[in-house]
Amino acid sequence: MLKIAVKKNTKTNAAKTAAKVVDVNEYVVVDYPKNLENITSRHYSVRIGSSDCTGVDISVNDQPWQPCRYAVGYWWYDWNNFQPGTHQLVARMHKRNGEYLISKRRRCKVN
Repeated sequence: MLKIAVKKNTKTNAAKTAAKVVDVNEYVVVDYPKNLENITSRHYSVRIGSSDCTGVDISVNDQPWQPCRYAVGYWWYDWNNFQPGTHQLVARMHKRNGEYLISKRRRCKVN
């Protein structure tokens, strides 16, 4: 199913708008850890769900993107050597047309 998104250009006349076709079936989401989940081990596999894509990366605490591996229908990031405290995870999906789709920010706590 396709959805038309209309974005107004504020730099020019408000009557002029640009339309872009957005596929509402495209998604990328950090499945695990759940939001504000407590992680008690020093090694954790982050699970990322996505629609059809060519690859997925993850950024932990706004650090550089790290590639994820694909297995059993999900993308995985083997996270280790992290410090106690609150961390933020964001996933980036590589679409087939060369564009990216960014997930919502997911926070977790490490004890």
